[in-house]
Amino acid sequence: MMNKEKVEQTSRDLSLYIHIPFCKSKCIYCDFLSFGACRYEEQAQYVKALCKEIGSYTDIAKDYKIRTIFIGGGTPSYINDNFIEDIMDAVKQTFVVDEDAEITIEGNPDSLTRDKLRTYHAIGINRLSIGLQSANDAMLATLNRVHNYDQFIAAYQSARQEGFTNINVDLMSGLPGETADSYIRTLAKVAELNPEHISAYSLIVEEGTPLEQRDDLLDLLPSEEEDRKLYAKTKMFLKNSGYERYEISNYAKRGYACRHNLVYWTGGEYLGVGLGASSYLTIYMEDQSVEKIRFHGTENMEEYIARFLQSDGMQGDEYTTMFHAYEYEDENVYGFDDAYGMYMDMNTDAADVNLQKYRAYEDNPLLEFVRDYYKDLHFQKRRDEMEECMFLGLRCMNGVSKQMFHDRFGVEMESIYAKAIEKHKKQGLLAEEEGRIFLTDKGIDVSNLVMADFML
Repeated sequence: MMNKEKVEQTSRDLSLYIHIPFCKSKCIYCDFLSFGACRYEEQAQYVKALCKEIGSYTDIAKDYKIRTIFIGGGTPSYINDNFIEDIMDAVKQTFVVDEDAEITIEGNPDSLTRDKLRTYHAIGINRLSIGLQSANDAMLATLNRVHNYDQFIAAYQSARQEGFTNINVDLMSGLPGETADSYIRTLAKVAELNPEHISAYSLIVEEGTPLEQRDDLLDLLPSEEEDRKLYAKTKMFLKNSGYERYEISNYAKRGYACRHNLVYWTGGEYLGVGLGASSYLTIYMEDQSVEKIRFHGTENMEEYIARFLQSDGMQGDEYTTMFHAYEYEDENVYGFDDAYGMYMDMNTDAADVNLQKYRAYEDNPLLEFVRDYYKDLHFQKRRDEMEECMFLGLRCMNGVSKQMFHDRFGVEMESIYAKAIEKHKKQGLLAEEEGRIFLTDKGIDVSNLVMADFML
């Protein structure tokens, strides 16, 4: 259980992620939850279920104000723009959306038509994220991207003409066989267009993707050292082009950092709707204590459709499976760890909830709703929160505030992480300035290794 504290329940900031799992075709490196070439009828049924899911939050929505919305995928621009309009209508009918909300939609150049862009802008979408990846058409074909560079230029210019003043362009380095010069040419072409935001990721070979099976392409990938040099070149080139690096892979003009992603990295509340979407919310319990929960939806399309169009939540075995831990007695499952002031699981077969939390479901409408419609509900331990505070916060260039850590957890950062901080300071991977711990340029190159030391 998290620290008990008296709370005043007022309208709280919330970010909303909406998942559209459809694409024209899947890229060979993609391991996201998405499907290629689905029929219109399948898309229509999914959107109907998605709108039903959004509307299911009506009784709970009064506690929140939406500050950011991100429509991601998949390729949201692949589906009919009327579907996007239906989804946004469902959001606005259910939630209070701040008039200054950042509302992003992802799209690929081949499907970002002038008519779709006009519709998006008219319904309040004010930020566009375009997946270019490379200005080299041969590279795009290798990755099974379905657009070319000319289509990107056309989509970008149309977006500007339709009134979009906040555009992100996704780029990818470390592509098979691509030279550093070719990659820099892509950076130069995109920077010349002057988008407000550029995301520059390194290609990762994910398990189970077609790319993993392509030995001919794997042999052409750059070494880790070459990849690090590309990251350094990216930073320098974009800095000279007027972009500030605010996160490991993200660069923005001043005032245009992605507010939605910053919510993820700084521990804000977010709700995910759609197939497989994840959520992180704060729960105010009857005893005035505060709990943090994580949960996510099913990744099975048939199950998702059935859950929101054909039933009133989970039934039978699903319900039993989700709460299998309740057969244990409290005293046999949980102990109390004075070092961190939290409940620790003392039985490896037990879930992360106890009977007291189970009983609280009857008095908490949000918990009841989550219980009925979602799987894998996880009550965060204080340890979980500390770990996430550090390894998510360290992704950002301004790092983690020691004062914020103390205010949030009631202990000094060094009382928990002194060994890890000192180790990586000595190695030149971490630095401290004005009460903030952050990664150095050298630390960014091996960020995963550094962050691993902040797991408790």
